[in-house]
Amino acid sequence: MTFDDLFDYLIGNFGYLFLIINTIVFILNYNKKDKALNYFIMYLTLCLVVQLYSRHLHDQGENNLYLSHYFFTGQFIFLNLFFLQILHLKKIKKLILFITITIPLSFIIYFFSNEEAYREWSELEIALTSIPLLIYSFYFFIKKIDNNKDKKYIYFNSGFFVYTLCSTLIFILGNIGSRELKLFVWDINQFLYLTFQILIFIEWYKNFRKPFNFKK
Repeated sequence: MTFDDLFDYLIGNFGYLFLIINTIVFILNYNKKDKALNYFIMYLTLCLVVQLYSRHLHDQGENNLYLSHYFFTGQFIFLNLFFLQILHLKKIKKLILFITITIPLSFIIYFFSNEEAYREWSELEIALTSIPLLIYSFYFFIKKIDNNKDKKYIYFNSGFFVYTLCSTLIFILGNIGSRELKLFVWDINQFLYLTFQILIFIEWYKNFRKPFNFKK
C-alpha cells in the first residue's frame, strides 16, 4: 500500500467514523419539541445510511451512483426544513415549502421515467438542490455576526458551507481535467468531508452535550 492509498484509507474511514459517532450522539439528544434538531438528526441519519450502503456497493464492485439522487434530494428536503426553523423565515415560508416539494418531485418523476439517467450523476440535480442550501447557510452567517449569545449550529453551518460549496463545484465539474487532477481533487474532497464531520462533533460538544453528573 502506497502512502497515497494509506492517506485515502485513513481520511475516508475517519470520515465514516465521525459520521457514525455524530449520528449517535445527536440521536441521544433527541427532543420532540425541537423541530430543527429533529430535521438535523434526519439529515445525519440519511447521510449515514447512504454513505454506508454506497461503500458496501463499491466494495462489491456494483454501481452506486444512483444513491446520489437519494442523498441530494433527501439533504435538500431535510435541510430546507431545518433552515426554515432556525432562520425563522416566516415571510417566505410558503415559497420555501413549495420549492421543498416541487424540486424533489420533479426529479423523482424524471428519474422514474428515465432509467438511464437514474443510474448516472445529474449535475442539474446537484446544482438545484445545493445552491438554495448554500444561500440559506450564507444568510445564517449574516444573522449570527451580531449575535454573541446564540451560537447554536454555527460549527455545523461553517463546515456545511465550505464543504458543500467545494463539493458542489467538484461534482459539477467532475469530468474536467486529467485522471491525476481528478484524484487530487477527490482527496481534497475527502479531507473537507472529514473536517465537516469533526465540526459537527464540535457542534454537539459545545452546544448539545449534556454535562455528566457524578454522584459521590
